[in-house]
This record gives sequence, structure tokens and C-alpha cells, in this order.
Amino acid sequence: MIRDDDLELLAKAKASGMLSDEAISEETLVAEDEEFVRLTLTERIQHVILFTSFFTLVLTGLPLVFSNAPFIHKLFFFPTSFWLRGIIHRIAGVTLIGVGIFQICYVMWSPHGNRDFRKIIPNPQDAKDSINLFLCNLGLREQRPRFGKFNFIEKFEYWALAWGTFIMALTGLMLWFQEASIALFPIWVLDIVRIVHGFEAILAFLAIIIWHMYNVHLNPEVFPMSRIWITGKISKEEMVEHHPLEYEEILKERRDKLEIERVKALLEEVRQKKSTEKNEE
Repeated sequence: MIRDDDLELLAKAKASGMLSDEAISEETLVAEDEEFVRLTLTERIQHVILFTSFFTLVLTGLPLVFSNAPFIHKLFFFPTSFWLRGIIHRIAGVTLIGVGIFQICYVMWSPHGNRDFRKIIPNPQDAKDSINLFLCNLGLREQRPRFGKFNFIEKFEYWALAWGTFIMALTGLMLWFQEASIALFPIWVLDIVRIVHGFEAILAFLAIIIWHMYNVHLNPEVFPMSRIWITGKISKEEMVEHHPLEYEEILKERRDKLEIERVKALLEEVRQKKSTEKNEE
């Protein structure tokens, strides 16, 4: 229970500078060689299963889109290869759907996943940041936009993946269970579904290879590969440069926690002192 004496002591502690920014420096809160968790183990496992199933789907889906291409016949050269391709394609498809369902559950019931999901929802600031970054790249603006945990590119990639997974899963299931699809829809709907499934796969593949791979791995700053997907950690230098707003949030949280700990310690010290004096009397 906090008493009036405690509040008076707290006011004196603040007035004396005990809780000032100078008393609690950045070096006190963050070590120079500290690494921050960017991806948890659960998120890294999701990522590995996701890209494994995705590239398996691309490889096993190529014969359906480029059936006459010479390299397809070299990849699937033995008699039962096309049948085996279909089995592997369906397994990878079910795996991808499973990852999508797990992600939904993860952001709904995991505190960490729910907190990150709220941060990855697009907002008007993302549009401003995209314009500012474009002007900065043209040399029309000096200061780059400052990002939190997720910048507008990462948000776009996340929601593009979510949309693409939904479309691929829906159209894939309709092609897998063609009899049920024909019973529910005209035959021409299935033809459109087949086209959408194929071209969405090509679009997703190009987006991963051209956009995601460059931004995450082939970027000169991290070439030949970012190791975050393996270690899940990011250095202080990378955090300050690429996610300054998140870094400031971490500093604030740690500062608030340290202030509370110092005030508690001070109050306990004074109480013990008063108790000792009272017993001596």
C-alpha cells in the first residue's frame, strides 16, 4: 500500500535527478553488443515449413503450367514421375494450408503473435513512409522515414502472402476435388480457377524471387544472406538503423521498469530504516 510519505519520497527522488535521463543512460539500458529477438523459435519454424512447402509446390506445379517445356521432361523423366509429382504437390499444399491455419491460431492466442499482428496492420503512416522513401531515393529528401518493428514493405509482403495463400488454397482444393466443384459450379468456372491457380503461383514465385529475396538476402547491406531467419536475432546497430521507433519503445519500456525498481528499492530502504529506528526507541 502506498502512503503519503511514499509519494513525498518519490517526489524528492525525481527532484534530485535520481530518475532523470542522465541518471538512466542508454548504456545502462542496452549493452553495446546486445542482440534483440526479431523472430521467435515458433516463427522461425513456421518460416522454414512455409518456404519449403512453397518451393515444393512451385517445382511440382511447373508441369501443369509449362507442360511442353523441355526442362520439364528432364525433371520428370521416369514413368511414374507425374503421378508422384501429384502426390507430393498435394502434400505440400496441405502443409501450406496447415501453416496458414496455425498462423491464424498463433496471432489469436499467442500474446507475442497477437502483439506483432497488431503492429503489422497497415495504417495511413505506411502510405506517407512509402512516399517519403521514394522521394529520399530520388534525392529529393534527406531524411529517411523511421520505422517501427515492421516497415511498409514487410507489411505488404505479409498481407500479399496471406492473400496468395488463401487464393492458392481455395483454387487448389477446387481443382483437387473437381467432381464436387463441377456439382456446385458450371464447368467454365473450373477453367477460370485453373488459370487463376497457375498464374497466381507464377506471380507468387516472382514476388518471392525478385522482391523478398532481394530485400531480405541479396541486399548489399546483408549479402549474401540475412541470418535472422536462422538465429532470430538482430544486432543493436541494425535495430537502430532499420527499426528506430521499435528501439525507442524498448528503451522506454526498460526505463520505466528500471525506474519502478529503483523507487521500490528506495521505498524499501526507507521503510527498513524507519523500522530500525522505531525498534531502537
